[in-house]
Amino acid sequence: MTGGLNTEKTHPLAVSDLFVVIIAGIGLLLSTLDTGIINVALPTLVHVFHSSLTAMSWTITLYTLALTGTIVLFGRLSDRYGHLTVYVLGLILFALSSMLCGIAQSVSELIAFRVLQGIGAAMLQATSAALITTIIPESRRGPALGTLGILLGLGPVLGPSVGGTILSMVSWRFIFFINLP
Repeated sequence: MTGGLNTEKTHPLAVSDLFVVIIAGIGLLLSTLDTGIINVALPTLVHVFHSSLTAMSWTITLYTLALTGTIVLFGRLSDRYGHLTVYVLGLILFALSSMLCGIAQSVSELIAFRVLQGIGAAMLQATSAALITTIIPESRRGPALGTLGILLGLGPVLGPSVGGTILSMVSWRFIFFINLP
């Protein structure tokens, strides 16, 4: 008798599974890392753009609103058009908008590009777990989803440290350029 415990045997991740987890995890990690990074950078951005903290906080608020306001939409679109298609488009949009954030010349530009970045983040977050559940066999999904969960948790935790390190060593622009590789 198992006492109600799930005794289904899980298998270790195969190399191909690990590739899927890394691809899905990178987008998830970067999209969650960005929130913490910019929180630390707000005083620097206020100074650089000769702005107020209130105006600069819109970079966080609108990123979050764009992400939360579109994540369900992109989940539905990925069900219809393919999880990988939406994920790849999201990764492209996220990288492109990160580059644009990094070269922004005004608060308005930075805010607008952060909205685009939030939409790209929604595309990534809506499809990351779906990629794993549709590509990786059920017997190996547990470790894959567990690894994805770790990456999801690491983003907000590492964001402030990574942001502080970047700001102390190089230009503020690299808090966005970090998303490009």
